[in-house]
Amino acid sequence: MPTQTASVSIAPARRLATEAPDAPGDKSISHRAVLFGALAEGETNVTNLAPGKDVASTMSCVAALGASVERRGRGAVRIRGGAWHDPAAALDCGNSGTTMRLLMGALATRTIAATLDGDDSLRRRPMRRIAEPLQAFGARIDTTDGHAPVRVHGGYALRGTTLQLAIASAQLATSLTIAATGANGRSELDGAVGARDHTERLLPHFGIHVERRGSVLVVDGPQRFRGTDLRVPGDPSAAAFWLAAAAIVPGARIAVRGVCLNPTRIGFVRALERMGADVRMVVETDVPEPSGTIEVAHAPLRAIALGGDEVPGIIDELPLLGVVAAYAQGTTTVRGAAELRVKESDRIEVLAAGLRALGGTVTTVPDGFDVTGGQLAGGTVESGGDHRLAMAFAIGALGAADAVTIDDASCVAISHPSFFDELEALRR
Repeated sequence: MPTQTASVSIAPARRLATEAPDAPGDKSISHRAVLFGALAEGETNVTNLAPGKDVASTMSCVAALGASVERRGRGAVRIRGGAWHDPAAALDCGNSGTTMRLLMGALATRTIAATLDGDDSLRRRPMRRIAEPLQAFGARIDTTDGHAPVRVHGGYALRGTTLQLAIASAQLATSLTIAATGANGRSELDGAVGARDHTERLLPHFGIHVERRGSVLVVDGPQRFRGTDLRVPGDPSAAAFWLAAAAIVPGARIAVRGVCLNPTRIGFVRALERMGADVRMVVETDVPEPSGTIEVAHAPLRAIALGGDEVPGIIDELPLLGVVAAYAQGTTTVRGAAELRVKESDRIEVLAAGLRALGGTVTTVPDGFDVTGGQLAGGTVESGGDHRLAMAFAIGALGAADAVTIDDASCVAISHPSFFDELEALRR
């Protein structure tokens, strides 16, 4: 099956292989490793870097700012940081909100000016939520009505500050933490409990000291980044698709190896466990984060309710959870997930429309959705140009009564270019 195509048709699966391909390098950690390496003095060598267009956007942006970025084989990159300079043109972040939001914090610590822009989808995503707290550090940032293009004016002395984060967002927390490393004095950031903590786990590997005091992250600045070597663990968000397949296809049992098992990233696996799937996890290393093997076996699934502090750690997998819920007995409810409406698409409405097109029963609310289980019938769905929705519907097809056709499936290249090839191999 072609890796990238406008439309893909997937037949129901009678059986699945017992071992999935290794998950690609974690996208969130890869973004950070590339950016921190570009900020660092000396050389950084990263292996098992995430494929896809999003991390490529981060690499091209830091290269345009003066970092040396050298690919050294599949998933390997050497980065030499140093003095950044004004880019020759606007920095193209593509479809990557992580690239844009993290660079806003990094550029605020430098003495240059740069414009950050992206595709039409990225231009619709909110950026004022990053710009305003950065301005509390003394940064000067202009948005376009709260969106991209964003102009960051460097050269303004940043000062340590105390901030209460308005949302539990790892991208927001990371951007502010990077700014804090370049500020004069102590910064205290409160409110990211439940969000991914990759940044505070990774920063010490680059010579940056941060301290966690309950819900507050404490950073004393200024500090300098130092180059390092690291291997990126497998992406649990990518592994989630294969684990979901095991949960919905009768008789299936699938193991994925080398996956990041950071407690803030296994919310989807815990949700599968609550739904009745047979789940096993084994931690095999703790560097740079806990990682190991996850195995899921099919069992009768039941509906669950999910909300509150659970949501930030599972936000990217919630559309996939909605698809799994279409195979569970009862009605699964998700609340507190309004953030889904400002992702690459309005993921709540695209999910609901897709499941309804496949014969599912879904209702939506401003901050979530309800899915009543049974079995999907099959049919044709629109991905909304959203890579996670395209992959979620593809997994849902495996348990459907008839084939599912996904339009605009080429968007999977944003995060997992080999997804459809790997899905086909898993069916053999």
